[in-house]
Amino acid sequence: MREPVVVGVDGSTQALRAVDWAAAEAGCRRLPLRIVHVSTGWERGDIPAYLGRGSPSAEPESPGLRVLDAAEERARTFTSVPIERRLGVGPVPRTLLEESAGGVLLVLGQRSTGALTRLLLGSVSRQAAEHADCPVVVVPMDPDRRARRPEIAVGVDGSDASVEAVGFALEEAAMRGVGLRAIHVWNRPDSPPDMRPVCYNALTAEEEGARVLSESLAGWRAKYPDVPVTEQVIEDRPVTVLAEASRTAELLVVGARGRGGFPGLRLGSVGHAVLHHAKGPVAVVRRTGHGAGG
Repeated sequence: MREPVVVGVDGSTQALRAVDWAAAEAGCRRLPLRIVHVSTGWERGDIPAYLGRGSPSAEPESPGLRVLDAAEERARTFTSVPIERRLGVGPVPRTLLEESAGGVLLVLGQRSTGALTRLLLGSVSRQAAEHADCPVVVVPMDPDRRARRPEIAVGVDGSDASVEAVGFALEEAAMRGVGLRAIHVWNRPDSPPDMRPVCYNALTAEEEGARVLSESLAGWRAKYPDVPVTEQVIEDRPVTVLAEASRTAELLVVGARGRGGFPGLRLGSVGHAVLHHAKGPVAVVRRTGHGAGG
């Protein structure tokens, strides 16, 4: 079977938003959909209200199967691709990572009432974004309902991860038949209170940003020549600009880690903040070692 789009569910309505997105994506890619639920305590009968609370089942796995049933029913309203289900028991991050190893995408809800994605910046989503063998897409709990532009947006800072993000973004744009907006954001460094403000040449910064965009896009544009690309160099805070892009684009793509930061913070502070404030789906792409063009 071809590699599937994988979506993690925990029975929450927020997770069903992820199912909606994953099912539509699987249909667009003409790939199977794999729905994964990891049991983490519902064996005691702690079932989400919308699933109902009937007589306690004698089978420990029944609550998890009911979660999968609800997710599959929801998915079938968005796609006709083959759907497979996986019920796991054990550590949530490890199980999801094992399932994502054979997938093209891992899709999660932004927040949840359960253990799967209780907090966007928590251990499960962080470990998924940092260690998954495929891109991770986080679908917001309350997406902005205004009309979106027919485009994919990607944040570009010249890092290896952002170059990989460009490739993924161009693939998505080509698949959907929309354009790509490549964004490089810069801002003036803050000066300590007891020092004079740092002099910063805006023209030089703009030229450097244009160079970063050009070099990051160069290797990929030849592979996707039919995708119209708009390049933007913007002076502002990266989180502000990228969060706004997530509100207007069909999908925002960011690298798992940009320039700077601490070695242990593999997702990066900007990536964390963008995910937290996103108003639309965000794909986090980790460097895989594949260069432009594959």
